[in-house]
Amino acid sequence: MLADVPLEEEVVLVRIDMAGDDLEPLLERGIVPGCKLCPVRHAPAGNPTVYLVDGALVALRKETASCLCVRSALEAAGVLDPN
Repeated sequence: MLADVPLEEEVVLVRIDMAGDDLEPLLERGIVPGCKLCPVRHAPAGNPTVYLVDGALVALRKETASCLCVRSALEAAGVLDPN
């Protein structure tokens, strides 16, 4: 889940586990399967977190980030063995 990714670790979005109306704002911001995401900073209270999404900064609450299934960008590129 994206919410579990440490700061500065780039990941690739694999799947969005979210229903229709909540999904549209993400898609409008370019958060679609295959996009690269990287958490860059947390708000002082820890929520939301700011992510770099294919070059744009987007703030997501932990509840939303928990619905985004990701994998390591290195693994997606075939550089890192998932096992």
